[in-house]
This record gives sequence, C-alpha cells and structure tokens, in this order.
Amino acid sequence: MGMRPPTGGREREGGPDTVRPAAEAEAFDVAPGTIVVDTVTGGMGRVRTVAPNGMVSVEHPNGHTWKTCAVRAASSVERLNLLAADAAQASRFPQGGDVR
Repeated sequence: MGMRPPTGGREREGGPDTVRPAAEAEAFDVAPGTIVVDTVTGGMGRVRTVAPNGMVSVEHPNGHTWKTCAVRAASSVERLNLLAADAAQASRFPQGGDVR
C-alpha cells in the first residue's frame, strides 16, 4: 500500500503497522474555508465540508469539487497561488452572473 507523509512528498510503501496518529505538531484544523492540498491527488482548494467519518470535501476556484481523506495545510506559496486563481476566476465570472 502506498502512503505519503502528512506534509506531502514522495509515496512510500507501508502497511498498517507503520501508521500512527498524527502528532500534535502535524495536526491542523480542517475547517470550512481552510486552504488545503489533497495529498492523494495533489489538488488544491478550500475545504467545503468535513464529514463525521473524516472525508473532506474540497473545492477549487474553477468549481471542481472532490472528496478526499488525506489533506495537509497549504504552504504560503500554495495559498498565494490559490488566491490568484480565485481572483482570475472572479474576473472571468462576476458575481452578478454576467458572463463576459
């Protein structure tokens, strides 16, 4: 089974005996609106919802939404990239529904 560290990175082989709960320093608040990176797909977006079973619904500024069970906090550069994508999407599709 391939696994990645909580901070992302290269996939590693491991089994159930190599898995441990996240250390306090590794855990972070996954609340709606938090910018995260899906460590399975590499996709980045804002958390929409967190289900009781731990599944996280993530939405990219382009409207694509997916569910994942493995996310990490976005780095400062990743957050800036997502905010730039938010701004670009907003300029293409203004709030009033007027598509230009």
